[in-house]
Amino acid sequence: MANSSSPPRPDPNEEARSDAIAAVTAGLFDGDNLLGLEEYLELFEEIAERNRFAVLYTLRDEEKMSAKELGEALGRSENGLHYHLDRLVDAGLVENRKQSRPDTKGLYSYYELTGLGADLIDAATRFIQQEKHALEDY
Repeated sequence: MANSSSPPRPDPNEEARSDAIAAVTAGLFDGDNLLGLEEYLELFEEIAERNRFAVLYTLRDEEKMSAKELGEALGRSENGLHYHLDRLVDAGLVENRKQSRPDTKGLYSYYELTGLGADLIDAATRFIQQEKHALEDY
């Protein structure tokens, strides 16, 4: 009987599957991409979560907001949003800007979309709108 604490054995077919996926997606990645397939899929995972999608969508229209303002807009506690904000910052989709003095709105710390975050939420909302219009046309 195998010891349950031993590490899992490597799957001998994993490398072949990985090579097949690389071959199928090779046309997408011609050397001019900043990211690879795994990194793009990780970004899609970030926006596939409801709270993070809502943060990106809200920041798309508001440009910059504090965690408190985002929490009020989304009906979430500021503390409850920080987990999602941190993930978006770590993914490079949102920036957390801090200032030594408050701006005209009294903000010391606020969040705003990065260029990548803006591009990704724009692409997602365009896709949703296209699907909506396709359904209407159907």
